[in-house]
Parts: sequence; C-alpha cells; structure tokens
Amino acid sequence: MKNIKLNYKSVGNNIDQILLFVHPLGVDHSVFNKVMEGLYQDYTCYSVDIRGHGKSPVVEPPYSIDEMAEDISFTFSFDKPVNVMGVSIGGMIAMSLAIKKLIPIKKLILSDTGHVIGNYKLWQERIDLVNSGGLQKIVDMAIERWFPEEFRTKFPELMDDCKRLQLKTPVKGYVGACQAIQSANLTDEVFKIENDTLVINGTKDISTPPELGMQLKDLIPNGTFKELDGIGHVPPLQDPNLTIKILKEFLN
Repeated sequence: MKNIKLNYKSVGNNIDQILLFVHPLGVDHSVFNKVMEGLYQDYTCYSVDIRGHGKSPVVEPPYSIDEMAEDISFTFSFDKPVNVMGVSIGGMIAMSLAIKKLIPIKKLILSDTGHVIGNYKLWQERIDLVNSGGLQKIVDMAIERWFPEEFRTKFPELMDDCKRLQLKTPVKGYVGACQAIQSANLTDEVFKIENDTLVINGTKDISTPPELGMQLKDLIPNGTFKELDGIGHVPPLQDPNLTIKILKEFLN
C-alpha cells in the first residue's frame, strides 16, 4: 500500500527543539492541544492525524503499524533529531519509527502502550462490533477504558467531547487501526531502539496496565519507567499539566 501525506497541526518556532505527537485510536491530533499550548514557547510541536483519522486520508483497511509509521516519514522531512511522544497505538507507531530509523529521533516518550496490546480475539470482537453498527457500538466502552470512573463523573463535558471526537472517526479508519494493533507484535524488535526512552503509564489504565509498561521498559536498552498515580489511558487529556511537566523534565 502506498504511503500517504498526513494532516497535522504545528505550533511554535524553535527549530532546534522539535516534538512530534502521535495520538491514540479513534481520535485525532487535538488530543494534544492543551499539551502543545504549554510547550510551544520552548518547542516546535507537531501533532499528526494517523491514516484513517481526523483529516488524514482514509484508505482501505487493513493497516499495519509499520505502514502507519512510514506515513509519518513520508509526511515530514526532518533534518535533525526530533523527540517523539506516542500514546497507545501512537506509541506503537513511535516504536516502529525508532526501530526502523524512519526519521531521526532524539528521545522517545511511550505513553500507555505496549510491544503487544491485547490479543487477536479482543480486537476481532471490537472490529466486528464496529463493522456491524459503527462506532456507536463501542464508544461508551472506549471512554470507560480511557478514564477512571471518578474522573468521568467529575468531568462530563470532557467525556461528551471525547465521545463526539470518537464518533467522527471513519469506520474504515478505525477498523484499519484496530487491525494494525491486532497484528502487531514488537517484542522481538524493540531491543533495536537505541534512543533514551521514557515509558509512562497511568496506574488506572485498564487497556495497557502498568505491568505492560514495565515489561516494555525492560525490553528497551535505554528505557526508564514512570507511573502516573490515578491516571487512565490518555494522560494528555486527563492531566495535560502533568504531561507537560513530565515531558519538560525528561527532554531537558
């Protein structure tokens, strides 16, 4: 499958410090808006829409993690190393970028992700649900897996925003990305990541629990691990200020 040019947002003008963000499943680049607002004075920030999501082209599924990483290298021509943060599937894409050296990378931040996420049956059940009735079939379940119950109760407007964002995602894009995760196993490849890598995990993440993050850290030669107390699957949405603080500490 040919690579595609991705839609992206950019803010900031520090060409010596670049930070590229790759979002989780079923949403778009706007997941990182508040984080980028807190970083643009020190970094040039790019946030992409992965294939089949946001305003990026929707191509026929299935997709693969490597193809989705190649889309990024096809979209950007970085002439110096950049820092990359990926959340969930975005973390898998970031790992592929580093393993295959598709773009020059300085440091990696892998948030709430894994060398393997879930299993074939779990993803097939979700794919079948979406194919049979659209994202309406899974949106409530997805939000429950993203945020702890007490946070969902406290911030109903954010939950509504997240649901609307998920429901805008094309079925083909969502299914293709699910198939990419379903078929991905980076266990025997992540040792090739040479970059300083910070793996972060919310303590209340049920999709990619902290034990998975610790396993991933142990597989990466220069990996370190940080647990985020009370946080679920998407730290940039649940606590953008904490995410900014962690990024600044690690990158500086």
